[in-house]
Amino acid sequence: MDKVKEKLSVSLSVEDFLRRFFLVELREQNLDELISLSLNFSDKFKNHDFILWLNKCKDDLNLLDELRYEFNRLFVGPRHPKAEPYESVYFDYKTMFGEKTMQVRSFYESSGLKLSKEQFDKFPDDFIGYELQYLYFLSFNALQADEKEKMDEILHKKYDFIRTHPFEWFYKFSSRCKEATNLEAYVSFADFLNLYLENEIEQSRALLTLRVKG
Repeated sequence: MDKVKEKLSVSLSVEDFLRRFFLVELREQNLDELISLSLNFSDKFKNHDFILWLNKCKDDLNLLDELRYEFNRLFVGPRHPKAEPYESVYFDYKTMFGEKTMQVRSFYESSGLKLSKEQFDKFPDDFIGYELQYLYFLSFNALQADEKEKMDEILHKKYDFIRTHPFEWFYKFSSRCKEATNLEAYVSFADFLNLYLENEIEQSRALLTLRVKG
């Protein structure tokens, strides 16, 4: 149980970091808080180039401004985003609010979650920030579970969600980000996101195996 919780704790901290990166505007006043989350990362995440880039921003606010501007250019607009952070865009005839959006919503609802009107007015259910927040939610609840059966149920749901959604489009999103960015920092970010996904697929399988043996 302790080994499972240790692995889940690392997942939780990386998911917390990634969801905040998309949900909270990158500003000087919240930079330290974002970077502090990396203290709980395993070494391969903690020492990643993208974390080094963020640390550079503490001493170079012009760089922070560049990262924020590039974030908006890539993911927000006001012109057409260069690397759209919505799952449906990579399927469903390249439009938003498609079948993938509804599938993601079904996962949320199966866990008792529903976007508020304010959230939905900003982004659809398959916005990458919301998908990462859902993964964070599942990791948190798995860590809080007192019974083996409940933890197993949540771990299976998390693995199913990763396999059918993030695994199907995060790599495509990262590739588009690399192609479109003007900053090396966002190449590093794309690699960081890919590392998270690869680690999560491997770890989910390992955790489920540990639970069966346990």
